Amino acid sequence: MKKLRTIKTKYIATNEEYFEAKSLLPQPIVKHIPQWWRKMKGTTHQDAIDVMWMKRTINIKSCPSFIDIYKEGIVLLAPCDIRVSFDDVDDIWTWRSPIEMFPNEPATNLVTFHNDDQMKNYLPPTSKTRVVFKINLPLLVQVPKGYKLRLTPVPFQYNEDFKTIEGIFNPKFQPQVNILLEYISPKNEILIKQGTPLAVHIPYKKDDIEIETEMYNDKDHSKIRYGNSLFNKGRFHNSYLRNQPHF
Repeated sequence: MKKLRTIKTKYIATNEEYFEAKSLLPQPIVKHIPQWWRKMKGTTHQDAIDVMWMKRTINIKSCPSFIDIYKEGIVLLAPCDIRVSFDDVDDIWTWRSPIEMFPNEPATNLVTFHNDDQMKNYLPPTSKTRVVFKINLPLLVQVPKGYKLRLTPVPFQYNEDFKTIEGIFNPKFQPQVNILLEYISPKNEILIKQGTPLAVHIPYKKDDIEIETEMYNDKDHSKIRYGNSLFNKGRFHNSYLRNQPHF
């Protein structure tokens, strides 16, 4: 079996205290499989053909499209508590943190707010976005030549306070790690706790994509359609429990 190529993604901390807090540094996404998924248990139902057989209900825990999400990607965490709030008296957005994450870079703030004309004013009302803000992490990032970073939300987190904005980053031109977020909470203040998963980095190689669509025909496509069908359907998989009472 051909060995997969290792894509070395290097993060360079610019804050010594942050570098020493290893559990807050970027980490593999497999460490962030949601607890509701881990606790999920299989259920059974009566087989449609033989009432004396019970069949396990296939759920997302055995779905490759879910499992494979947690095989690639690097999770970025909040380095400290971050309070973001709206002052309705002065009509301004503010933020606070208990520690200065850029003590040697006075021009860099942990949190910055986007002007509404940059994005928010153009969003549909269904977005629920009240303001767009950015969290700058005390990190620089490097990837191999020819690679970029895709930034995505952490999957299946169901956060009601903020939403991570997807993006593509080229560390060659922008090595500073930052995360763009939409404030969606109806509350005038949210607290992003230290260690909260904020986003995922997925390194990928930039290639041109060519799209081709054609009509199905048996001569050219039957092997694609049926090549593995019998292997998938012709055996009793572990989804079956034989001779189990159905009460």
